Amino acid sequence: MKIDKPWMIWPLSVAMASVFLTGPVIANSTGLDAGQIPIEQAQKQVSDAKIAYLQRSKAKPSPAPAVPAPAAQIQMPPPEAMIIMIRSSLVALSQANVTNNYTVLNQLGSYNFRTANPPARLAELFAPFRTNKIDLAPVVFVTPQLVQQPQIVDGKLRLVGNFPTQPMRVDFDLQFEPTEGLWKLFGLSVNLNRAQAAAQPQFVPGNGAQTPGR
Repeated sequence: MKIDKPWMIWPLSVAMASVFLTGPVIANSTGLDAGQIPIEQAQKQVSDAKIAYLQRSKAKPSPAPAVPAPAAQIQMPPPEAMIIMIRSSLVALSQANVTNNYTVLNQLGSYNFRTANPPARLAELFAPFRTNKIDLAPVVFVTPQLVQQPQIVDGKLRLVGNFPTQPMRVDFDLQFEPTEGLWKLFGLSVNLNRAQAAAQPQFVPGNGAQTPGR
């Protein structure tokens, strides 16, 4: 908040008082030169001038304190954006597993994600995917389904669901945080589980190895 310079109250100087004490010298019958006044009257005028000066200074209104603007509310992204966020994160992981290069996956994350999970750490965490030659490419063609309502907690968006691929479905638990006006990856958890023969009804956005950021 900007604080304006406070009003300064300066005492009347002798020079200011002399304005009331001096004037042209003209002889008259009172024994006082014209333009001169008794010392008591001069002191009273100086006192009155001080009072008037202080009153004028106090009369000036102080500037109103600046009211801080309300913090912008984080908006839930539309369903189409959620699908893109989920798919792009899993595709980036799939390509990183194939190439053993996790630089792009790291750069797609927020500052907190990038700092906590450098490429070398991501390669170590997802080594079982490479060892077992797990192919995540089908996530490109399958629409993700959410098993929990999207929610924003502590400024972070959490999306939990799966890609209903066969015979193994791809379960995910993703977290995103706003960075430079964009939702960027904050936490990533991906697992494979055998698809159920008769899965419970789930909803698609719009229809109704773990790497947490710090």
